[in-house]
Amino acid sequence: MNKSNGNRLEAWPRCPDAAEYFTSLFRAFASHNPDVAQLADRLVEQAGVPMLTLVDHWVVPNTPSLTDELTTIGLRLQTSADGDEYWAHPAARLPRLRISNADDGVRLAIAVEDLRHFADCHDFPIRGQYGDPDSGYEEIRIPQPAGELAVIVRNGYSGFRPGRLTASDQRAILNARAAIRSRSRTGDESSVASKTAELMRSLSESVEMDRLVDEFFHVERDYYMARNSAARKQYERQQNLGIGWANHDHHTFRSARDGFRALVNLWLQVGFEPREKFYAGAEAGWGAQIFEHPVSRVILFCDVDMAPEEIDIEYSRHDLQPLPKLGTIGLWCGLHGSSICEAGLHHLEAEFDFARERSQLVAEGIGVMSPFTDLPMLKQAFTEAETWSVDPSRANRLYDRGLITLEQRDQFMERGAHGSHLEILQRWDGFKGFNKTGIDAIIQQTDARNVGAL
Repeated sequence: MNKSNGNRLEAWPRCPDAAEYFTSLFRAFASHNPDVAQLADRLVEQAGVPMLTLVDHWVVPNTPSLTDELTTIGLRLQTSADGDEYWAHPAARLPRLRISNADDGVRLAIAVEDLRHFADCHDFPIRGQYGDPDSGYEEIRIPQPAGELAVIVRNGYSGFRPGRLTASDQRAILNARAAIRSRSRTGDESSVASKTAELMRSLSESVEMDRLVDEFFHVERDYYMARNSAARKQYERQQNLGIGWANHDHHTFRSARDGFRALVNLWLQVGFEPREKFYAGAEAGWGAQIFEHPVSRVILFCDVDMAPEEIDIEYSRHDLQPLPKLGTIGLWCGLHGSSICEAGLHHLEAEFDFARERSQLVAEGIGVMSPFTDLPMLKQAFTEAETWSVDPSRANRLYDRGLITLEQRDQFMERGAHGSHLEILQRWDGFKGFNKTGIDAIIQQTDARNVGAL
């Protein structure tokens, strides 16, 4: 594994021992608590979502050998901003664990998007809620025969203490939410990204930036769903179980080359940290920068047409110069607008039991493309693309610049072009990376110039 970007890794490891520890912990907990086992069955049978993907953290009683066991499987003792200790694996996508010195059994905490909605869906009592509604941290605890099930909501907060919200705080959050939802998406990408960054800075005077980040991506998911029927249908199934998009894995933004620097700076200014870079090869003609937010669990995959020598550029400091032809990403942006603008997300990827989710989508009439990743630790596939109409002015502009042919222009104007997808994913062994070798094929397959993509 090569280190880059401070403590970030370019190549993420498989962590089977740590993953098996948490899987075994869940199996034992479910076997002693029938209601939890039944809830887990409903989640996967009705929405394709394994309950393990929703686990936020565990609280377990202390034992003489526990810390040695956790250290052996790669977990490290860390301290939250509030001063609370917890154990986490620094290189894996796995839950955190807290050790209790009280003999009060095991507590499993799962994360959802709306606490009251989840409780209503499952007839869980809301009495004794920890944390104010709509605060940074809300929690209810449901006693089980052996331990407790906790259901939590996080909003721009990564600690474990109940949130407090004054009337003034609530007004500020509601105002910020409305401002983000109504932000302007029109104009060139650089100006939209810069205006969005300025909006977020202005709102951060009354609402913490970490909270604004979570609010921003709630809005982005809503905007995306309005333009993608597969995502709406899947979200409806998940909302029927009260979890919302709590299983989201990453959000993919497509960018034109002349707007990429401004987009990158937007993410940096709101607190994202750069992770690994991707380059799919000269033939594919595109690359990506991945970002991760240290407080929220939002991960961004930012795609752009790219030349071979540009993989090592510091994108926040250097503009990407024009290329002689459009790649897949540039064409998509030319036809629909960039993701930060009118187009919205190219895809939202969420974690599922891959086989179950695929069969459930197909049964509902939603086409799923062949997996573009099928590895021991990662499996990924797109749903069939949503076809979007193309504004004639966009198609004509590309034609006038010599970037598409007359035939392509007429086809786009008449038949539209691929817009967005929902992406289904399953991870094993705590692997938190992505496939760097096979993703170029699916990008080329969804290029709007291919006959099958029209």
